[in-house]
Amino acid sequence: MQDSFRWNQKPVINSIIDILIKNKGEILDKRLEELLKKEFPFVNSLNLEEIFLKLESMAIINVFRVSKNKKMIVLNKRGKAIREEILDQL
Repeated sequence: MQDSFRWNQKPVINSIIDILIKNKGEILDKRLEELLKKEFPFVNSLNLEEIFLKLESMAIINVFRVSKNKKMIVLNKRGKAIREEILDQL
């Protein structure tokens, strides 16, 4: 059984969105992983790639390659999935 089936992704996704909001809508993937590991020790870069792909396909985030091993995760402020009052905090 894969790791991704052993845990619920929903709280992780909520935390990712919360972290993005607190960081004005953008953060480097490695920094995001560090912050998430405090709350979810089981999170690793492979899990995050899967979640990023899911969130990007839902138009919640955009992922931009900054360097060979760094990616910028940006909250999609125009996405309909994010409520307007949350975006007002940004």
